[in-house]
Amino acid sequence: MKKIFNSWISFGALGLAALALTAACSDDHFEVKSDAAGNQTLWQNIDSNAQLSEFASILKRSKVMKEENDRNAQLTVAQLLDQPQSFTMWAPLNGTFNAKYWEELLDRAEALRKTGTAESIQKARDLEYQVWNQFSSNHIARFNHEGVTGVQEFKLLNGKNAKSGNGVFNSVAEEGTAVNASNGSLHLLKGASPFLYNIYDYLSHNAQFSAINAYIKDPSIDVRKFNEQASVPGAMNEYGKMVYIDSVYQHTNSLLDASRAQVRNEDSTYVALIPRDAAWKEALEKVSKIYNYGTRYRYDWDGANFTKEYRLDASTFADKSLTLADSLRKRNVRLNIVSNLFFAPYRIKGYESMDSAALIHHFQYADSLISTAGTTFYNTAATGSTTQNTNLNPTLAGLTPYRASNGYVFELENYNFDPSYIWVEKIEFSPAVSSFYTLTTGNTTYGNGTTVNLTEFNYNRERAELDANGDTVRTADGKPVMIGVAGSVANNSYQRYEMKSTRQNMTVDLRLDNVLSAAYQIELVMVPTKINKNDGGEDEKVVFNAEIIDDNKNNVPFTVGGAETTRITIDQKQGQFDPNKVNHILLGDYITFPKCYAGLPADRKSFPMLRLTVPRIGGRNENCQALNIVKVILKPYRGN
Repeated sequence: MKKIFNSWISFGALGLAALALTAACSDDHFEVKSDAAGNQTLWQNIDSNAQLSEFASILKRSKVMKEENDRNAQLTVAQLLDQPQSFTMWAPLNGTFNAKYWEELLDRAEALRKTGTAESIQKARDLEYQVWNQFSSNHIARFNHEGVTGVQEFKLLNGKNAKSGNGVFNSVAEEGTAVNASNGSLHLLKGASPFLYNIYDYLSHNAQFSAINAYIKDPSIDVRKFNEQASVPGAMNEYGKMVYIDSVYQHTNSLLDASRAQVRNEDSTYVALIPRDAAWKEALEKVSKIYNYGTRYRYDWDGANFTKEYRLDASTFADKSLTLADSLRKRNVRLNIVSNLFFAPYRIKGYESMDSAALIHHFQYADSLISTAGTTFYNTAATGSTTQNTNLNPTLAGLTPYRASNGYVFELENYNFDPSYIWVEKIEFSPAVSSFYTLTTGNTTYGNGTTVNLTEFNYNRERAELDANGDTVRTADGKPVMIGVAGSVANNSYQRYEMKSTRQNMTVDLRLDNVLSAAYQIELVMVPTKINKNDGGEDEKVVFNAEIIDDNKNNVPFTVGGAETTRITIDQKQGQFDPNKVNHILLGDYITFPKCYAGLPADRKSFPMLRLTVPRIGGRNENCQALNIVKVILKPYRGN
């Protein structure tokens, strides 16, 4: 839109000549209807029609503006419509719209300009843009579309999309038939064309969004930068500075860029879940709990230890009341909330055939929604069954969305989302896939262990036992006797850590990356040694201890039955490990990390570790000389 728009905004006699030339080129492929009845321009038709006097009065005063902060706007809409470019115009009849409202805005702008102060002139410019964007340009489309039949969608001069056809324009009924003009066609309306904010602009318009809008529109985040290369230079002024005929600005917003949602784009469609001021405060409080940063972190792992310390207990330069930990939490909490406000309907199967009601219904009842940033929001009331969920998302209960020009906005009165269902994600890794996760080992035959790949030749799969004649061995009640190891192994591989000396404990330390200050269940996926036909292990008795150690070498306690313990023991003799299957072992009920490790600066990477210890052969260890680890999984713990 901007490219088209910039091509026909002009100022002065030279600009008008260029404007006419541009229009002639632009219109070559459009059939402009003109006959004996179309000798007058659009403006002449409007100005001579007594039923359009209110509309005409506004157009005489309303300036054509390229953008919100257009300092060079001089051309009025009336002048634009009196030129040889072609437009389709929809004009509201007298008494069908609130003309006084728009006249008063222009009166205020005129009064502000007379004061002469920079602040007043800027306010006047804002009011003038409001009239142009929300009213004047909301009734004009580029080119003459009179020959188009049926219901069609048009791009208005303010970038909005509007439908016209069958005697209705943008949901407003037309009066009579279109009037041909020398530069387009004029339709009379029984009311003003309704203006819809896009999602980005609606944040500023709705006073209930003042808190989140102030953050998103902060000048350090919302940046408007002059693009000299894309601008059209004119001549030097008396101060030796270039005056540009067409100035092009680039608008960026780091938060919205992180969301990957183009909510200023009129040709996109999004559904937004925007917290009102009270809900925004509630969101900050809730999400802050999982981004609780410590006062210091050890980092720079050298293969055996962290070698450096990152301190966050000092005050920030900008705000002495905030520590660096507070500042980091504030930034990451807001970033994660704002970058996950928007949802793109194109992710929904069958979206193309949905009408507005069906789309809204889907968002209200879906078992999960995926934001444009890729974060999944779960419906906590969803049934969890394979059939389509029929339970309303409690967060959206009782809310009717605002219809924006590029989607819908649900205004959240309360922030009922549980962060453990959104940002606390499952973390899993396979030591066999990458040695990156094995930090260090003690008393192992090989430092990082050995990767065992299961093939048709060595995989001791579960199967029926056969006798010497090749017949299935059965129990007394006729059931087949099963041998081998039951269950599936991800990627058909695992990492084997084998004890070097039976007279010393064996330890394996595994890194746990990107954990939040939240509760997790830690699950080990392990296999018995006998799963590999080449390794024996029929008499193996698995036993080991598990601990979580933070970056400062402190234990993080597990919770078991409501009590805390720093060590979990898994003992096959106690029925905690099955030698005949792939084992999924939960370490306690859950563990709560007191400080957050996600979102630290890239060059300050820190993490806690999972330490597994196999005691030396003796009293506690009858015959466990290896650990075979398929996966380590951290799952969000939500109290159930």
